[in-house]
Order: sequence, then C-alpha cells, then structure tokens
Amino acid sequence: MVSIRVLVLAAVAAAGRAAGMFDGDSAVRQLTPTNFDLVLERTSQPTFVKFYAPWCGHCQTLEPEYERAATRTHGVAKFYAVNCDVESNRGLCARYNVQGFPTLKVFTEKRTKRGSRRAVDYQGARKASAMAKYARSMLPSLSTKLSADGLDTFVTGTQLPKAVLLTERSKPGDLWRGVAAHFDRKVQLAHIVNPDSATLERLGVDKLPAIVVFPEHTDPSVAELYTGESKYLPLAKFIHATAIARKPVRQSKAQTNPVALDVQQIETQADLERVCISPAGSSPVPILCVIGVIALEPEFEESRAEHAQVVTVLESVLSGQRLRSPHAPTQPNSNSDDYDEVEGDSSADDTSEPSPPLRVAWVNALSAAGQQVRAMFGLSDDLPTAVAVSPRKHAAAPYHGAFTRADMLDWADQCYEGRGMRRIAGELIISGKQEAGHDEL
Repeated sequence: MVSIRVLVLAAVAAAGRAAGMFDGDSAVRQLTPTNFDLVLERTSQPTFVKFYAPWCGHCQTLEPEYERAATRTHGVAKFYAVNCDVESNRGLCARYNVQGFPTLKVFTEKRTKRGSRRAVDYQGARKASAMAKYARSMLPSLSTKLSADGLDTFVTGTQLPKAVLLTERSKPGDLWRGVAAHFDRKVQLAHIVNPDSATLERLGVDKLPAIVVFPEHTDPSVAELYTGESKYLPLAKFIHATAIARKPVRQSKAQTNPVALDVQQIETQADLERVCISPAGSSPVPILCVIGVIALEPEFEESRAEHAQVVTVLESVLSGQRLRSPHAPTQPNSNSDDYDEVEGDSSADDTSEPSPPLRVAWVNALSAAGQQVRAMFGLSDDLPTAVAVSPRKHAAAPYHGAFTRADMLDWADQCYEGRGMRRIAGELIISGKQEAGHDEL
C-alpha cells in the first residue's frame, strides 16, 4: 500500500515540474494574449504552439520532447507554449478551440486576407524527432531563384531591402530557407546558382557559398558581404543590422533636412511638440503622427520583451510611409466630423511640395503622459493600443483591433487618406513629467 507521505512527495514533485514548465533557459517561450499575435506575425517559419495545463500529466510528459524539438530546429521553426490554466489566457485557448491538453497547433506561412497566419492541428507522434521532421517539412521556399543577369532587376524591383545567396548547390539548404521565412515581408531573399566570375568580382566574392545584402533598393552597387559563420543567429543578426536597423532616410528635392525614421518616446509636452506638432528646424509638420500606447515596466524582462515587439510593429508602420502618396490627406468635410476620401487627388502635373514622412512615437501607458493620452483620445483599456493624430487638421482616430503589422498598416493607410479621422476637441496638451529647470510650488 502506498503511504500518504509518498503520495504527497509525488504530488509536490509534479507541481514543481509543472511550475517550472518552459521557464528559465528554455528554448520554448510562453505566449499570452498580449504578445501572441505580435510574435506569430513577425515570422513565416513553421510555428508550433503547445496549449497546455501545468497539472496535466501528458503535458508534463511531452515537455522534454517539445524542448528537444525546439532546440533541434533552431533557425528553421519556432516553438511556443500557452498556459491555458491562467485566467487571462483562457480566451486565447478558446479562440483556437482547445478542448484537451496538450493541444498542438502548427502555424504555417499561409495567411488570411488580414495577414493572420493559418493554423493546422499537429497529428503526428509526440516525439522530438517526429516534430522536428514535420517542422522541416513545413518550411516554405521563399527564396527566389535568379540568374546573374537578373540581379539588378531583383534588387530594384520592390522597396524592400534584399539578401542574395551565391551558391554551387542546386537548391538552398534549410539554413537559407529558415532565414528567408524569418525575414518574410521585411527583406526579400534570393539565390543564384553557379554565378559567373564577373558577378563574383563585382560583389567582391572569392569563394562560395557567399551572402550579399543590398540595403538600398534604389542602388544595386551598395552591397554588404557577409563574412561570418554559416549559422542562423549570426547570419540573421547581420541581415537585420544591415538591411533593417540601418533605416536609410529618403530625401526629396524640397527637403534638405531629412526626417529621422525612428520610433520616439513621448514623456512630456515638449516631446509631443517636437515629434508631432512643431518639429524643430526646417522639418515640416507631419501629415500624420501615430502614437502607440504601451505598458512598460522596465524592471521586468517579459515587459521589456513585449515592449520591443510592439515597437517593432510601430517601426513597420513607420517604414510603410515610403509607399504612401506624396500628397496630404483630404480636408474635413464641412458637413461631417469624418474625413472623406477624395479620388484623383494626385494629378500628374501637381508641383506642390511633397508631404513630410509619417511620424511614429510611443508613450508608456503607466506614466502620467500615457494616462493623459488615453483620456484625451478615449483609448481602450486593452493594451497595446494607438491613436493617429493629424496636427495639420487637428483631427485624430483611435485604433481598434489586434496590434499586428498587417492590421496596423491597413489602419494607418485609412488614416493617411483621411478616413475615420475626427476633429479633436481642445488642444493637444499633456503635462507628463516635470520639465528640467522647473520647481513645484
């Protein structure tokens, strides 16, 4: 007969395992409703999500296999987990019709019209080798095969930065395919098989394989050769630093001082003025200023990580301004508080000065400035959220929806065209924190 003491010790051990599920140095990251869509939207790599409950015995049995699968497919696939026993996560579990534990969903590169990724149920063996094999089989081929003659056309074809693999292999391996899936919709990847000597000399390549990044879509002569290890992490960091973080600035003939393309924090009225209302120097007032409202507690690592993800989405909205029309949004309709879209506003012979870029900023929802921004524009308590402000027209539009790149870009496009914008009652004033040099009475 098993003693009560043995049962208690077994229960305590099981509880300890459950509490530590995917903690610490785990290759599997926990997701919540706050970061779920953000994390999945950022990649097109096959993405496993394990919906579980800590008390579930089968979930605990699966944990080490799931961990090993995540480690084996690093750079090729993503592995995440959602704890359905947490009250705030239950709506997310219901959204994916989780009826038993553990439930494994795999999100593919295929997306809905709104940009959300499609999920399929994983029905295979729950062993690391089987899950890793399935993940590799789901890895999409997003690298375009080029001829050397087509390189310049590829580089200048779209406004995205490019990265090209020069190789002797007939098909790129999993490493390059994984990188292509990771940077899907942010950087376009291609490969050239057996490039000629003239192409190699032009790009400064003396041996294959080689990887070259073209950060400027307007100039194929600007190229950066990768000289690091053939490993996912250093390669991905190089492409990100060279093609994305570099953030080249566009200038028009009428604009001698470029506007920096970065997401700035608003803490005071001076920040609001500088970013959105009255930029310093000769920088013109922006057509649209998007302000993201984010809850940031810097002392907590998870909060810092979620803040970084939200800022990434805001950066994608900012970079999207390069694709916009160079004309200002329409005037408010005299009979309505809404802007009306005007067709044919961009005539070929228009010689007016091009509009300045979109500005994007963020404010901490937990700060005084953040609370005032939320109150001023009637923003939702669901965070993160955002508001689009037109300083020129004294109008604004709160954001309603999932904080994903695709949805935010659609919304920003509509605001840029004047749709959904309503006049602001009162002045754009926040007190924020105390300015330096001022004392309280």
